[in-house]
Amino acid sequence: MRVGLRLQGTSCRTVVMDGRTVVSAAREVHAGSLTEALESSLSGLRREFGSGITEITADVGRVLVERKPAEVLAIRISPRPPADAFHVTVLPPLVEPAVTRTVHVRGGHDLRGRPLARLDLEAFLADLPGILAGDARNVAITSVGSTASTDHETRVADAILSNDRDMRISISSDFYSSVFRDRDYTAILNSALMETGEELAAMLEEAGRRQFPATRLSFAKNDGGRAPLARLALAPVHGLRAEPAMGILGAATLAGIPEGEVILCMEAGASVGHTRGGLPVARSLIRQGFDASLASNAAILEPYTVHHPVRTDIPSVIADLREWQESALPFGLVPTLPALQDAALVGSAVAPLTAWIDRLETVSGRVDLKRVQDLAEEDAHSAAVQLGASPGQTRILESNVYAMPYGNPGIVRIRVQAAGETSADEENVLPAAARGTKP
Repeated sequence: MRVGLRLQGTSCRTVVMDGRTVVSAAREVHAGSLTEALESSLSGLRREFGSGITEITADVGRVLVERKPAEVLAIRISPRPPADAFHVTVLPPLVEPAVTRTVHVRGGHDLRGRPLARLDLEAFLADLPGILAGDARNVAITSVGSTASTDHETRVADAILSNDRDMRISISSDFYSSVFRDRDYTAILNSALMETGEELAAMLEEAGRRQFPATRLSFAKNDGGRAPLARLALAPVHGLRAEPAMGILGAATLAGIPEGEVILCMEAGASVGHTRGGLPVARSLIRQGFDASLASNAAILEPYTVHHPVRTDIPSVIADLREWQESALPFGLVPTLPALQDAALVGSAVAPLTAWIDRLETVSGRVDLKRVQDLAEEDAHSAAVQLGASPGQTRILESNVYAMPYGNPGIVRIRVQAAGETSADEENVLPAAARGTKP
């Protein structure tokens, strides 16, 4: 059996699943602190289910949003600093106050991984004691061209850790976007959340090991998958907006629809997403209007409108997730799932391990393109296995190649998603022949 768990404020809400069946409906525990609520919830589950609980996946997104971002030192690597205020990277209002100091370092690469300027590491090392003299313990490093070469980012990170091993460092090459400001914003926000991620991971680990010593602990991700709890301290930004993805996955699971349309109706309105290969269809950016986008693979959930096309060739599920359901749903929608199911918690409980490969490659022809795509699929499969998935239970769900714009012939972006379960004994939502699987 698997547990989906959501933390918020000083409360903990759980649901227990056995395959696709809800064994224990959503329960919420309130206490004097978040730690007490978590302990009380897990203690109750242990008394009721004992060693039958094999997996616990926690959605910590609401806590990450509630907490104040920690102070961050931003390091930007480019051939030259901004010429004027107009060219300075502007951060969204949520993150801008967290940046206490911005440091420019000469360096950077082009899309082919060739240096645009030599990394001025000597000058950086000379200034490093003064840079680290402040109170900020979190660092975000963003380099021009880091999607093609991580060399300058990693050398600056190594220099910082050689001076102070306790610094928390987030580098932009861990988050794919062709736009510098998206990677910069994501690295800064991730760095600002790392302290909270560490605290949550430690709290969940301690409570989980006390109540369920043999149970695997994970956190829910924005793409509808999960990752081992240890990753929460390193990449908390991937768990920041997991609830929409988990809602899609949970509703699809309860309806038994691995491929189809999912309509979620909430107080704020109706939204629509899709599943493919048993997981929500995702894109690599969370867009925020004219502000910088968050470079994290996330489920696509868009507003349902009167102009939404009704397709009869794909299955559809309509879930009424409103707290008060006395009034009819908008647009004449009729729910197809039983009321009062917490779809997002169900999604957390059944989420598989997921891994992504998203990178640039230089190719010379069709044969070379197939070679690098096959290699990316192998790397994605290996990444999922390294997270804990069983090799025989891991599949490729998405494998796409995109041409790069702006006159860069021979350069392609390869994006691959792998997903897997930890054991063949687990009944899971991934169909036996997921889309993109190779025989």
